[in-house]
Amino acid sequence: MQWFVRSAVVSVTMTSVGCSHPVPTSSSAAEASVTPASAGRCDAFRPACPVSIDFPSATNSDHTPKCFPEASPVDPGHTVLFTVGDFGPPSMQLGLVGTEWWSWEAGGSFEPGDRFDVRVVVYQGRSLAEVEKRYPTVRGTSDYRPLSREAALRYLDAKIDELGQMPRGPDEYDFGPLKKELEGTRATIVGCLPP
Repeated sequence: MQWFVRSAVVSVTMTSVGCSHPVPTSSSAAEASVTPASAGRCDAFRPACPVSIDFPSATNSDHTPKCFPEASPVDPGHTVLFTVGDFGPPSMQLGLVGTEWWSWEAGGSFEPGDRFDVRVVVYQGRSLAEVEKRYPTVRGTSDYRPLSREAALRYLDAKIDELGQMPRGPDEYDFGPLKKELEGTRATIVGCLPP
């Protein structure tokens, strides 16, 4: 397995929507053990827009905003919103939800300090067309990536298991924090979108 971990920006983005409830490990037991602590996370998506001292501009080099306004209200029990970073570094996702930059751009040739407010809509009980209508991708205004609950949980279960099997030697990278972040994403999905 080879993937690379981005700098602290991933951690900042990922923890901005993190959870504080028990972390499940297996599908059936996990879904039964989630507490209502995810309830506040299920109601609204407020983007975290960290300001960089080195790159304080509110816009990217392509003149798009670094942070879009608050999203439409979620469809309780049917959708929950995340950032791309909530699913791990892009090199780990391998096509799960697409690139970490705008979906309307062909390549990732941007300037240092650019930040892309790409949001992932995990959904169940709605068609893809319904989700795309409620959360449209509009060039320069919003970039939503739909992902079914089942696909999200399959991916997260596989990556959490993979990270849990990685040995930690004195010179090895510690994947424990990344595993915990993925477990938090999984717990939020299970808590907000019960079967």
